[in-house]
Amino acid sequence: YRDIVFNLDIPSEGYIVVAGTHKAVSFDLLCQRFGEDRCVGFDLYNPSNHKCVRTKDCMELCEEDDMPIAFAHNDVGSLSHTPDVKIHAQKWLTKNIVSGGYVMGNNNLNRAKFKFEEYMNENGFVNTHFENLPDDKFNISHFSTQRIEGYMVSKRQ
Repeated sequence: YRDIVFNLDIPSEGYIVVAGTHKAVSFDLLCQRFGEDRCVGFDLYNPSNHKCVRTKDCMELCEEDDMPIAFAHNDVGSLSHTPDVKIHAQKWLTKNIVSGGYVMGNNNLNRAKFKFEEYMNENGFVNTHFENLPDDKFNISHFSTQRIEGYMVSKRQ
């Protein structure tokens, strides 16, 4: 998050949301940076008992959960083992992103062969692969090749 999210021009209005917080270690960095009142995490479990994490199956994210989102990270499940939840979360997050807001997640290089890039474009986003992030603003040289090649940041226009 320090190397990418903290360098994005995230809108001042809207929540910072992570689908798939796990132990909330990284999620807590967002809470420290943007404030706990602005951050919401979703996961099946909350082993760290983080007060900003809502215990919820991300397959059940629906209209009653809708909120304006300035930044979202789709980190739920895996495209190898649980592609349905990953894709459902992507769709829910995407529809809730405010103008100028971002979604960070997988690109088309994924095991489920879901066309994330086309999906985001069709919903008014411009995608930037991690490997195309400008070096003068984003230092990702220490990221694994798999992470650099398989992920992107999408900005709603």
